Parts: sequence; C-alpha cells; structure tokens
Amino acid sequence: MRTWLFNLHLYLALVVGIFVVIIGLTGSIVAFEDDLDHLFNPRLFHVEASGTRMQATDLFAAAGLAFPGQKIGSLRLPQSETQSVMFTVKGPRQAFLNPYNGQLLGTRDAKTPLQTIHTTHLSLLMGNTGRIIVASVSGVLLFLVASGIYLWWPLKRASVKWNSSTRRISFDLHNAVGIYSATFLVVLGITGITVYFDGEIERYLHQRAGSAPVSRNAPSVEQAGATRISADQALASAGAALPGTRPLSIVLPANAKASYLVIVRYPEDLTPGGRSWVNVDQYSGKVAGLQSSRTAAVASRTIILNRAIHTGDILGYPTKVLVSLSSLMLLMQTITGYYLWWKKLGNKLAAEPIRSRES
Repeated sequence: MRTWLFNLHLYLALVVGIFVVIIGLTGSIVAFEDDLDHLFNPRLFHVEASGTRMQATDLFAAAGLAFPGQKIGSLRLPQSETQSVMFTVKGPRQAFLNPYNGQLLGTRDAKTPLQTIHTTHLSLLMGNTGRIIVASVSGVLLFLVASGIYLWWPLKRASVKWNSSTRRISFDLHNAVGIYSATFLVVLGITGITVYFDGEIERYLHQRAGSAPVSRNAPSVEQAGATRISADQALASAGAALPGTRPLSIVLPANAKASYLVIVRYPEDLTPGGRSWVNVDQYSGKVAGLQSSRTAAVASRTIILNRAIHTGDILGYPTKVLVSLSSLMLLMQTITGYYLWWKKLGNKLAAEPIRSRES
C-alpha cells in the first residue's frame, strides 16, 4: 500500500509539476496585485492631497474634456486622500485623473502585466480550457497533500539538517515545508476549486434555501419628460441605502431603461472590488436593487467568503501574506520533489551497468 501510494504521489506530481509552479508563482503575486500595481505606478495612482476633492459629476466632466467625443461610462473612485481616479477609454486604455483638479495624470494599456499574471493564475491564458486544467490541478494537489501527510507520518521529519548533503537537505525541505504548509494548501485547493464552480454552487445553495441571487442590472422606471439625476445624487442615494459603506466605483446608466450602479464596501470588506452594490433609478433616485455583503442570502455570502479566503482578503495583509507564502511553498515542494526524483533516477541508471555485468 505504501509503495503504491508513493509511486502514485510521485508520478502525479511529475505530471502536474509545471502547472503547480505556474499556479503557485502567479498566486503569490496575485495576493498583492493591487498593492504592486500602485507601488510600480506611483505616477498614475498617487496624488498630493490639496484642498477638496471634486464631486463625481465634475470628475465625469473632466474625464470627458480629457477625451473629447468619448463616452466615459464609469469611474473608479479614490479610496484614500492621495489616490487618483481611474476610468477606461477607447483602446481600451486606462486613464487616471487627479481628483483635486481634474488633471490627466496619464494613460496605459488596459491589459497590464499584473492582469496577465492574474489571468494566468485563473486560466493559464487558455480560456475555459485553462480554468478546467487549473481546477483539475487543484484537485490533484489536494491528493498530493493528503498522500504526502500519510507518507510523512512514519518519520515525522519536520526540521532540516543544513550541514548535510544536498540530497538530504532537499529531502528534509520537501518534508518540513510540506507538513507546515499542508493546512494552508488544503484551504487554497478547496477554495480554488470552489471558485471554479461557484456559479453552480451558488445556484444550488439558493435553490436549497429558497432564495435567489440579486441582479446588478435592476432597471429604472421610465418617466415621460423626466431628466436623469446626477452622479452625485446617485452616490448619495447609495450611501443612504447602505450606511457605513465607502463608494468604490460608479457606472452610468447605459440607456434610458438602465440604472446607476454604485459598487460599495463596508470597512470589514477588504476585497479590492467590493462585495456590495446599489442600483439607483436614474430618474427618481430611488433604490432599484441592492446587495449588502452583511445581509445577503446565505448562498451569496458563502461565495463571497470563499473568494475572500482564497485571495487572502478576508483579514487583510496577515492573510494575504499567508496566501502568498503558501503559494510560494508550492514552488519549493516542486523543486525539491523534482530534484529527489532526478537523483533517484540517476542512481538507478548508474546501477544498470553493474547489474548488466553481474547477469
């Protein structure tokens, strides 16, 4: 049993090793994606606080002046006194404004290197086929962790003898890193698989609970002769509907039947995209629909929680660090595992001539 499990553990690891390296390396980066983006692009994201920030209506106007003839459909609002406003223009390109004076700070290709890394982590840049591969590799990873614990148990090696041979150090690292990171890798594996199936899981949970998902596209009630309320009024309505939240972004109505979409988040919601939103009727200013991460149906909150755990956003930087380090441990496991296999293979090949002569 033990020999069979060892061989299965070995050969499965050899097959998925390259995918594990890619997923682990990109996952360690994605955990800090927004932080790295701001760090590497201070010219676009950072401004000096000076006076009072412009209202959303004026920011839309400033964006329109910066790009005449283009329709500016949404704004990503500042989350601190020194953060810029971001929006998308034709190209597609991302543009950045100083929220204090409306000055254009610069533009860049909407497809950034960090976004490419994010997409690689999700789908290996292979669309739905890649997402299936990532989910499958996550399933294999769970088996490797479980079988690794079983194989580790008799020796219970949890330290590294650094003054030994390279092979012994690799063996110790493979065991020690594996056992210390096992719990975190199981959590990442389960939540990662759940992310792939979260649409199906959410629908199933809603059916079981007799609830229904909330649409982000609740329509406005058309009124003859009525004019559209301003973006500032829509933000005020959203804030009144979900007090205690901070607006993350606002999307203008796409047509006469659509509503404003205001994405917001509570202080405990540490995800970059926010998990709460309000649809505001573009004519009356009334709430057309909303979802609060605090009061959403259990099915929706389950998916929200799962994603927050997987990304490390659930407790902010402490859990981001754990997720990033755990992802990097996958690289260590793969490197040491391949090295041990290579040494074993080399020893086996070296012994072949001897056996041939003896026979």
